[in-house]
Amino acid sequence: MQYFIKICGVTNFEDIEELCKMNIDSIGFNRDKNSPRFVSLDFLKSASKYFNNKISPVIVFVNESSEEVKKAASFFKNPILQFHGDESKNFCSSFNLPYIKAISMQDDDYLSKIDEFKDAFAILLDSGDKKIRGGTGKTFDWLNTSYETIKPIMIAGGLNCDNVEDAIKVFLPYGVDVSSGVESDDGKKNLNLIREFIKKV
Repeated sequence: MQYFIKICGVTNFEDIEELCKMNIDSIGFNRDKNSPRFVSLDFLKSASKYFNNKISPVIVFVNESSEEVKKAASFFKNPILQFHGDESKNFCSSFNLPYIKAISMQDDDYLSKIDEFKDAFAILLDSGDKKIRGGTGKTFDWLNTSYETIKPIMIAGGLNCDNVEDAIKVFLPYGVDVSSGVESDDGKKNLNLIREFIKKV
């Protein structure tokens, strides 16, 4: 089985250029101003020229305005939007673009939230909370997670080269999303770790 691989939190053009040569499905950019991996609109505009038809840009938003979402998306030919905040289904659907809805496994009602976003491209289960939405480097309990949905489920939160094989075997996800687990520093990807991660997946 081919798993959907997303490398998130990319903050420099050198990493984008190298990632576009790898066997991955998407590259994620963080628009959360509270994140050490935040990138500006100017960065996104320049980043768009590196993309080919094989890899999708994913722009991650946390409670951002409709105008800002549209502006960020406008730089790319085939973007996927990712909503990591408290966005409603109507808001996520309003841009007529495929979107990923992130749901925190810290929330007691995560099952009902999964059911809510029926038109999402995928649901992303993450270990973040209200303060730190993602990139925590912490896993959630894969073994004791239950869900019933027809939507593809991706997992994030603390994935790295040492645990991604176990995560896939236990959870059988549609895809995996990694950020801090393949970094040398916040926002600076370690390309050797990424190659190893892809190999393990």
